[in-house]
Amino acid sequence: MGYAEKNLAPGEAILYRARYHWVFYRASLALLATAAILGIGALVAHGKVPESGVATALGITAAAFLAVAVIAFLVRRVRAGTDEFAVTNRRVMRKVGLLSREIEHAPIEKIQDVTVRQGWLGRILGFGTVLLETASETGTLVFPEIAAPEAFRNAIWGQAPSSPGAAAPATPAIREDSSVRLARLNSLKQQGLVSDEEYAAKRREILANL
Repeated sequence: MGYAEKNLAPGEAILYRARYHWVFYRASLALLATAAILGIGALVAHGKVPESGVATALGITAAAFLAVAVIAFLVRRVRAGTDEFAVTNRRVMRKVGLLSREIEHAPIEKIQDVTVRQGWLGRILGFGTVLLETASETGTLVFPEIAAPEAFRNAIWGQAPSSPGAAAPATPAIREDSSVRLARLNSLKQQGLVSDEEYAAKRREILANL
């Protein structure tokens, strides 16, 4: 169970999780590619000049690059597994770090703007940085190099109070109030306290507000 699940309030649910894109591992991938090239060079050198010592030197260098690539990948993998970016029906959570942690929460109603920054490579590969501006003390929350940043942004806006889904509950209250007014108007008419003309005019007014 992650940090987000452990810190949900009663009635709160996680609706979306953002995760790092694979470019988050680009340093380890570059080291791995370098190790592969050096390894191929060692094999070629061993076939052409086996006694020169070039193949041995290239092989040792390739092994060193491979070891560094594995370590760099594992470090990044641990961070990717511990960092959490979540959208709930009440707030946005950002938690980064393992031993030394940075935790920020932004209530949905305090979110002012969500900006997605993508370069040409980000648009092609589907990653970007999301900046979340809030009216709370947290200020701006930064979510770097996440996959599908526009989906993350849409998940946040989908919970905003100004969204159509948040405004819908107002309709039943209006209808209930109108039904009470109609019942009261009918009662007044039955008691003879309003004329037929007044009853018809008032009824049209109430129905027009539905």
